[in-house]
Amino acid sequence: MSYSETIATANEVVGNNLVKALQNRGFEAEYVPTAEKALSRILEIIPEKASVGIPGSVTVRQIGAIEKLKERGNVINQHWGGLSKPEMKAARFAENASDYFLTSANAITRSGEIINIDGSGNRVACMAWGDGEVIFVIGINKLAFDLTDGIKKARAATIPNAIRQHEETACVKAGRCVDCRDEARMCRATLILEMPLKGRKYHILIVGENLGY
Repeated sequence: MSYSETIATANEVVGNNLVKALQNRGFEAEYVPTAEKALSRILEIIPEKASVGIPGSVTVRQIGAIEKLKERGNVINQHWGGLSKPEMKAARFAENASDYFLTSANAITRSGEIINIDGSGNRVACMAWGDGEVIFVIGINKLAFDLTDGIKKARAATIPNAIRQHEETACVKAGRCVDCRDEARMCRATLILEMPLKGRKYHILIVGENLGY
């Protein structure tokens, strides 16, 4: 068996165990081996013409979901793309009012706890409360051992996110989380999903590839 085949098999074993943990918590979850398969499942889950809210997710953009959804006529609500402050605020509310909220996670534990850290609160708010269904696309690289490890992993992801947004945060300068009190701090609210929120449907796609930060 080649190196790539060995890694793919190992990822499948780990991914399927994670799916079982998520299902035990009441989430709809499945393993897909590649980003391409994840995109295909997204297009199967989301009906044509449905509105889709997409926050600042590198993973969702990395797999090309926005382009494919737009091509077939889905309405995309997102706050990326050089919007003014009033436009950005309106777009964030529209994301939460969408039929589907398509996002990723900063980390997920082996026991199925989904961890996200936010700076403005719009992303974690949409994950927790809203009328639409939530779809998580989570690369195998987001897997953490437990909550402590997961929060560390989520905070570490802030560094590349801050660099992407040209933010000179303390963690960028130090190269690690320093639990700062700077105004530029991006880690301000943490959401841990232990089970689906009451009245909300969640689809979790665990992808056997590295996606996002």
